[in-house]
Amino acid sequence: MDRDFICTWLQGFEKGLNELGAKSRSNLLKHCARQCADTGVLQSYLRLHRVVNGNRDAFYSRLSELGNVRGEVIVPGREYRICFPECTCDLHTAGGVNTPRLCECSRQSILYVAETVWRGCRLQVEQEETILSGGAECRFRILFE
Repeated sequence: MDRDFICTWLQGFEKGLNELGAKSRSNLLKHCARQCADTGVLQSYLRLHRVVNGNRDAFYSRLSELGNVRGEVIVPGREYRICFPECTCDLHTAGGVNTPRLCECSRQSILYVAETVWRGCRLQVEQEETILSGGAECRFRILFE
């Protein structure tokens, strides 16, 4: 497939994302997020989980060891933040998709990875700031119930 076609197609994809309601966008991008996470990110997080023997505070404190990510403990055992200093989404960096609505994919990825790593835990992921929204970094808040 030719790169020009993909870039042109992605322009249409971006317009479609902008027209979708929040629930529909979330349903679409959760599948994109899972595919992306399954390509390697998930395994890195699972390895770190084993290294810290399942200690959630240690896990988020040591997240920066994975590279291009930082974790913060906000309320021990309950609330965390995960931060990315740059957008590494290929749909943005290589495909030119620039809508902040694409960041729902990152939120879905964090949710999927966290639910997989912390099996049986109920949690929420909230978008605080993203680069595509004009922020200095991408920040997401993770709340465990």
